[in-house]
Amino acid sequence: MRKTALLLSALALSTLPLAACGGGAEDAPAQDPAPTAAEDTVREDAPEEVSDGGGEPAAEEPEATVGGPAAENAVIPAEAVADPPQEVGEFSLMDGSGPAHMYSHAEESILISVDSTVLSSEYETLAEEIATDNAPAGTGSCGTNESGSSIVCYQRTEDGVITVTAIPEEISLEDTVAFVDQYAEQAGAA
Repeated sequence: MRKTALLLSALALSTLPLAACGGGAEDAPAQDPAPTAAEDTVREDAPEEVSDGGGEPAAEEPEATVGGPAAENAVIPAEAVADPPQEVGEFSLMDGSGPAHMYSHAEESILISVDSTVLSSEYETLAEEIATDNAPAGTGSCGTNESGSSIVCYQRTEDGVITVTAIPEEISLEDTVAFVDQYAEQAGAA
């Protein structure tokens, strides 16, 4: 509702310079108080803010910078699992050792773990474990575990499946999906 009002105010203000350019009041057409068809369209098509029930408008969703999940049956190359991309969007690969590659956000305290241990379990069996809020992502899908305490993404690789995890208190499922989409793209999923 507030966006619609702001948009209409901006439209109204944009017409003021046009009226001021005329030679005088006798040259300017009479103002019609009824909204134009374009204004009606703006009112009808403008997205309304949805409240989360807490009295505050819901936060706007960030836009992913990639086109979405990889093509059907795409896999992440084995060499990319062993030597992952150094940068994925606003996340940088941290120094460290162990099977998990940790990515940290450039400005916020957000960590995403990409486990390089390749699982031999079938992808479909693993994906059943994250049926809650499951969404296609990268070469597989992301969802939350049964307790909702972890965001888990299973990604198909040439040799099996790898796991990407994040903490829901730090990052949304949608932002994790965007990260995984970018990771798969930069890792050369094909």
